[in-house]
Amino acid sequence: MRTLLDSGDIGTVLRYESRFEVFQPEAGAPAAGGGTLVDFGSHLVDQALVLSGPVERVYAEMHHRDDEDGLDDDVFVALTHRNGVQSHLWGSWRQGAPGPSLRVTGTTGTFVVDHRDSQDRALMRGATPQSEGDGWGTEPEHLWGQVRRGDTVEPVASARGRWDLFYIAFAAAVRGEGPVPVDPWDAVATATVLDAARSSARDGQVVRLP
Repeated sequence: MRTLLDSGDIGTVLRYESRFEVFQPEAGAPAAGGGTLVDFGSHLVDQALVLSGPVERVYAEMHHRDDEDGLDDDVFVALTHRNGVQSHLWGSWRQGAPGPSLRVTGTTGTFVVDHRDSQDRALMRGATPQSEGDGWGTEPEHLWGQVRRGDTVEPVASARGRWDLFYIAFAAAVRGEGPVPVDPWDAVATATVLDAARSSARDGQVVRLP
């Protein structure tokens, strides 16, 4: 996505949409995850911040399970970034018809990815970077994203996913052999947006960030 944006192939980005949706209404969000907003939402918000930068306004809606945990199992978060991009983010354990994993609308086209990251799918079936070797994180052509302009569709080869590199970098940082792979202030920025989303959902108001 970053490469596509830098190329200018879809023009200036207007709206970024990302979804992490599954259909497990009986199980719902596990207590260990703390609810959908802080579990799925942490990844969704982080990606939006990486791609579009700081946020000015946050609006959110949440559904809470009616049980002893009362965890949120369905959330929608709308972010307005300082650069004008609108990010719309969905996380759900009860979505029977998941939408596209990613849809980014620009002034000259829209980039769409229908499926979740192959690394997620691989982990769920028990595969690892060690078992898959150089095949880890690669997407078959039929799962590539597409740039769409009305009836015109252009497939875009997926970059290889490299979640595994994070842990190598983290281990090096612990040994004092390199920097931490993620700036801790990035985590603070994500947590700030999540806190604002929780407040917005509770009060039904848009929250402005300083």
